[in-house]
Amino acid sequence: MPDLSYDSAAPLNLSVDRLAERPGVTISRCEFDNAEGDRVVGYLVEPEGTPAAGVVYMHTTSFAEGFLPEAIQLAEAGGIGLCLGFHYVDDQVASIRQSVQSIRRGADLLLQRTDTIAAVGHSGGALMTTVVAGIDRRFRCFVLEVPMAGLTHHWRDTSHPNIVRMRSALPKDLFESTLDAMAPYDAEHFIGDVEQPVFFQFARFDIGVTAAESAEFYAMASEPKEQRWYDSGHVINDVTAYADRARFLAKHLDLPGLPDALARRLQA
Repeated sequence: MPDLSYDSAAPLNLSVDRLAERPGVTISRCEFDNAEGDRVVGYLVEPEGTPAAGVVYMHTTSFAEGFLPEAIQLAEAGGIGLCLGFHYVDDQVASIRQSVQSIRRGADLLLQRTDTIAAVGHSGGALMTTVVAGIDRRFRCFVLEVPMAGLTHHWRDTSHPNIVRMRSALPKDLFESTLDAMAPYDAEHFIGDVEQPVFFQFARFDIGVTAAESAEFYAMASEPKEQRWYDSGHVINDVTAYADRARFLAKHLDLPGLPDALARRLQA
């Protein structure tokens, strides 16, 4: 296993820039120190008063904005949300490590405000969340949207056009050496060590992650776990998926108002 230890007591040097307010909710742009690499940039969404629970979100396809509407609903229900994006840097291992550590530093931030936290990840963010889930016991539960066994599997096997072009463009020796360096961080090495409840959300029409790959990864996970499938592509835009996430987080974070916050949006 790679060494992902860090000093959780190190100063975050948090900066917060308030962007907007909604009834009972404050939305801010935030930055804080990562354990490695550049500062982490994201959105901090806070409720009035002391948060009852918190969630670190990491989206890959839509960056830090991907889960922002759900973080606002979380705050409407009394929680605090931190929205992060996957860290894209030229060094692939550094990209993975910085993404993993930003989730953990995000946990350090939220645990200064509440003692109950969860993590939600999409795609590559789900893989980074899986790494965290396997080594960090501070989280109450996890949601993994369109995950798979690891980035090396994705790079080697996917038929997604962008990855196919990348495979064709890279010299074979560079491609293989990059996969070798990334392999220790693949989610398959961590998912079996997760002790907290995990909710898997899979897409039937995902051009990047096949149904077989999804089923294989789910089988690697220990109990307690559950899964749902949606008639969607890689970015699951089925409102049922949003409702399922809300119910799962409400149950494990003791936030009974979270499904109602989503329902109010649908009725508006």
